Amino acid sequence: MKKLFLCFFAASSLLACKREENKTEIAEQKQAPVEHIYKPTYIDNFKIGDPKNVLLIENFHKVLFEKNFKEAGEMISDTALFNNDDGATIKGKTAILDFMQKNFSGITFKNYQISAILPVVGDNGHQWVDVWDEAEIVTPDGKSQKFQWVDAFRIENGKIVHFIGFVKPVK
Repeated sequence: MKKLFLCFFAASSLLACKREENKTEIAEQKQAPVEHIYKPTYIDNFKIGDPKNVLLIENFHKVLFEKNFKEAGEMISDTALFNNDDGATIKGKTAILDFMQKNFSGITFKNYQISAILPVVGDNGHQWVDVWDEAEIVTPDGKSQKFQWVDAFRIENGKIVHFIGFVKPVK
């Protein structure tokens, strides 16, 4: 019985070592560099960033939906930029909060869901959170429309310093 147990233990150990070796090989494999057709002008290489930044952005959405603009302001740097999908750039926390109060106070967000949310860090050290999300927006007259967004938030020192947003109605 001892020999059977010893053989089983030895075989299990060998298998475990082999599995660990395979994991290491896979993790250490590097992808061949890509010869881009169009050379990126900002950042070429991304890695997964700080998951705390995901929570910052999720909380930012939560307080906006609650119309708690004061708390939202605590998450934005004083010199933040907001690039809107219409081409407008809003500069500074005060102007961004004014825009949000004006545009979000009269509507309700329903059935909000995130399709994907990725914290990334570029080879230049910039921390971003990229979000694909959707919700139903209900206007004061009771009409509703589903929308989808693709947003990118740049984070520095725990604050949003740059926000790029694109939105489209779902037909």
